[in-house]
Amino acid sequence: MSVRWSSSRALLGITLSACCWGGMAIAQTIPQTSPQPRVPRPPEQRISTLLLDRHQRLWVGTWNGLLQLNAHSGSIVRRIPLPHPVVTALLEDRHGYLWVGTSLGLFQVQPHTQKITRVALNLPSSRVLSLAEDRAGMVWVGTEQGLVRISPYTGEVFARLPDIPGVAANALQIDNHGQLWVGTLDGLFKLNPGIAKITARIPFVSGQVVQTLTLDPAGRIWAGTPRNVILIDPQKNTALARVNEVTGEDILALASDRPNQLWIGTATQLVRVNSNSGSIQTAVLNLPSGTITSLVLTGDRTLWIGTMNGLARFDNAGLEKFETREQKRATVVYRP
Repeated sequence: MSVRWSSSRALLGITLSACCWGGMAIAQTIPQTSPQPRVPRPPEQRISTLLLDRHQRLWVGTWNGLLQLNAHSGSIVRRIPLPHPVVTALLEDRHGYLWVGTSLGLFQVQPHTQKITRVALNLPSSRVLSLAEDRAGMVWVGTEQGLVRISPYTGEVFARLPDIPGVAANALQIDNHGQLWVGTLDGLFKLNPGIAKITARIPFVSGQVVQTLTLDPAGRIWAGTPRNVILIDPQKNTALARVNEVTGEDILALASDRPNQLWIGTATQLVRVNSNSGSIQTAVLNLPSGTITSLVLTGDRTLWIGTMNGLARFDNAGLEKFETREQKRATVVYRP
């Protein structure tokens, strides 16, 4: 495979080109709604986001509410009756509370009591796209119309950034130095959360829609766009490379928990690539849908896979020894 770089350093199979690139508790239970006529499948099948909390409970955000699943059997433990059922983002804070972003607001859930509190603040937009907790314990909320930093105790707004580049904060990622990375409709920027100031923009990513972000074990940032997976050096604030094998694919989800391994979920497939060589090592079959919406890796090397048609599980243990492309089968865990 040919290698092209904009610098003298080379990374086999990965290239960088110079082209463009506590409020009021909610007691009301909202009944489940019927699928809209043009939705091709029941909304509860459409998984939007996954979260494995500190107690190894698996939370599944869908287009029709929040579910807790048994991480071993895949059976539904409970449904959380949110006032607005379309779940768009999940976060567990350092106190164990769940933050649930929806298409119509932000909610805090106490997992043990199931108490639901609507966070009473004036968000730039009611549609929450992403959530992150910084080192100070403050919660960052990415919306369609900007970014806010709020207190997890009172809901008080400590910073409001409505005019960020690209407007919509699609994805948030805290790096190993405590800096906040924000993927938007117009690229990627780094923000100092303590002073709420943008400190860097990544030129190579500018002009591209960033849909997902992840941090690998080496502390590098990976950004997924509708056409590429891009590797970022978070200290030098530069784009290093892109993964050739998936160039042209619509990248929707990323995950990494081992050196040299990156899981990439696209609109059509799920693959594991060697993040040094860029080569595909594993292609996962037997998924509920080829459209991968969310990925979560656990300490026992299980990969949880959210799709547009349900949930699957894949045993990731031992795969580091395979250096050639192999096809493996996932186990379908939840398909309504």
